[in-house]
Amino acid sequence: MRLRSCITATLLLAAAAPASAVQRSAEMASEPFAEAVVELHINDQPAPVALVVRRDVDGTLLIRAADLENLRLKTPLRGAVQVNGERYYRLGPEMGAVVALDDATMQARVTVPAQAFLPTRRASTQADTPRVTRSTPGAFVNYDVSAEQSGDRRQSGAFVELGLFGNQGVLTSTMVANAAPLQRRIARLDTTWNRDFPDMTATLRVGDSISSPGGWGRAVRFGGVQFGTNFSTQPMLVTTPLLAAHGEAVVPSTVDVFVNGRPVASEAVPPGPFSIDHLPVLTGAGQLQIVVTDALGRQQVLSQPYYSGTALLRPDLAEYSFELGSIRQDYGERSLDYGDTLGVAMYRRGITDTLTAGARAEAQSNGVYALGADAAWQAGLAGIVNAQIAAGGDAGGTGFLAGLGIEHNSDRLSAYAQTQYASRAFVQSGMADLTYRPRQRTFAGLGFDFGRHGNMQVAYGLQSYYDSETVQTFGLSYSLSIGALGYLGLFASHAIAGDQDSSLLLSWTLALGDRRTLSASLQQSSGANGGFEARTSLQRDLPAGSGIGYRMSLASTDEQDAYLAYQGSAGTAEIDYARRDGESGVRIGASGGLAVTAAGVMPARPLQQSFAIVQVADYEGLTVYLDNQPIGTTDEQGRVLIDALRPYERNEISVDPKQVPMDGSLSQRAIGVTPAYRSGALVRFPIERAMAATMRLVQADGSPVPAGAEAMFGTARFPIALDGLLYVEGLSDSASMRVTWIGGTCSSAVRRPEGNDPVPDLGDVRCE
Repeated sequence: MRLRSCITATLLLAAAAPASAVQRSAEMASEPFAEAVVELHINDQPAPVALVVRRDVDGTLLIRAADLENLRLKTPLRGAVQVNGERYYRLGPEMGAVVALDDATMQARVTVPAQAFLPTRRASTQADTPRVTRSTPGAFVNYDVSAEQSGDRRQSGAFVELGLFGNQGVLTSTMVANAAPLQRRIARLDTTWNRDFPDMTATLRVGDSISSPGGWGRAVRFGGVQFGTNFSTQPMLVTTPLLAAHGEAVVPSTVDVFVNGRPVASEAVPPGPFSIDHLPVLTGAGQLQIVVTDALGRQQVLSQPYYSGTALLRPDLAEYSFELGSIRQDYGERSLDYGDTLGVAMYRRGITDTLTAGARAEAQSNGVYALGADAAWQAGLAGIVNAQIAAGGDAGGTGFLAGLGIEHNSDRLSAYAQTQYASRAFVQSGMADLTYRPRQRTFAGLGFDFGRHGNMQVAYGLQSYYDSETVQTFGLSYSLSIGALGYLGLFASHAIAGDQDSSLLLSWTLALGDRRTLSASLQQSSGANGGFEARTSLQRDLPAGSGIGYRMSLASTDEQDAYLAYQGSAGTAEIDYARRDGESGVRIGASGGLAVTAAGVMPARPLQQSFAIVQVADYEGLTVYLDNQPIGTTDEQGRVLIDALRPYERNEISVDPKQVPMDGSLSQRAIGVTPAYRSGALVRFPIERAMAATMRLVQADGSPVPAGAEAMFGTARFPIALDGLLYVEGLSDSASMRVTWIGGTCSSAVRRPEGNDPVPDLGDVRCE
């Protein structure tokens, strides 16, 4: 009877549950705007959302405005209902929704289009700018000396550069000296203090510098002050306009973005429209592909072409330079010859993704002035059009300059054309050194990539003057890879400048491996020095590290050339022999540098870039790596100089822990260095020396100290093994030791011997 009652009760409860749900549904239908808890499944997302909703008089679900935002749904323009002072929206056709409600389970399957969701905006991850490594004060010296003899003529020369660096910048000064039979000359070239401001992407230069030409000016050497943009202080900064990938996802998806087949971004996005901004692209014409993969593995691929060029700046990114000083005269001949005062101001800014505009003004104390503007505009996929207009003159009058050009680069075709015209009265800085006043300059070229059939370039140039003849040049080049047989090249040129001069060159080059190349050429030229020449040469380039390089060349016109060079860690030495027109000559030279830091003075190759001195205790012969490439081995003081670090970029310097001797423990195998411009960093790897030693402890009667005893050096404790053997670390030159064991104790004084043995054996040590 009891069992029958339980079964009956269970059946009644099971039947009562759906009946209760049906009753609640009926109550909602009969009572307008009644509240109920509904489980929403939106676009088949795996995680349902439970909400308190109401029901309109026609049965349509009503959702609170706050819940719309939580569901990332846009607020519809119509379908709003006010219930008890709270705003609700109809989940129906007003927002493009299709709802299937199960009254029994109170579950609603909702399907909405992607446009109904709020858009998602993401930015492609950009690399952080590394923090610049602090520079300790130091100095460097570069030199390049040579001497040559040709017949009875002898001459020699030298170039020297001195640099001082620290946290406040780098000061450099260069000098050149020449000694010839009828002339001896020593002249200072440039002396400049350079201070970079990476946070501002700017540089301050005080001393000798070169003015910024902008889009239409001329670069002029001057001495004074220059402050302007220097994008190289942030190498990871993309200055050209960035692309954005746009699309829609109905369900949660993964978006992969490719530029010319190369992945550049991957983001997980919720349902709805999405935008991934700040995508870096390669310059020229290309293809942007967006691959949207949903949770079921279904994919949709969107493609769009793009064009980008270095002449354009990102919107709101500016490039500027402000300069004031005196123009250098007789540069390279006289050390302190400065002339008229010069002032220059240049400013360019990205207006939109497709338009960059700028202006430039200059003035000299002698009355020369110029003012103009330039612009670059992306003409769709055709390329980038640039234009310049300027007015300039002096006391004699004012003229104008105008220019127009276009460039296009793609995988198969590249083209450029640029022309610039100046009136006779147009004057600007830098024209005083010109023999003839220019009138028109025109350059144009086409490049074709035929894939495995080679590539070809066609070029044309025109330069006309007001008081001299016009010069025109035509050029054609074609190169072809012939697989294992090397490369073929054909070069032709024709120049018209009063007389006509033509040249045709056919060359062949074969790579032999180990930096060696074999080449041969046939050349036919016309003109005053024309004729036919056949030449062959064998060449081996200098390695990145230490090694030799050479070149040997023979020609049918009785020309000979031989060159040999050795490059080491302390510089390069070379000798060159040449014979031409029945006369022979020999030239010898050497170049190198010195680095002066807190680690001492070290010889080096010419220090043209940033550098670092790496020190690994006093261990000799350890290999040091730069970005996982072996760069050198430590000397007897544990030092090695790395002479080609990238400024304002992270350079990873590492050592192999397996090479560290047994008495040392390397706690950090790699150190990142971000040096400033032409500065030296001192990198010391943390080494903990074990200062270890072994010994055999014996008692006063000569018997070994029993195993299990403990030797104490201050607070350090070491166990004693069988036969009294003991291994200790941290042993200084001399130390006191106390040994204890069950039923006995003794003490002794030990001394670690001098020498290079990482773990010396002290032999038998008597413990009294």
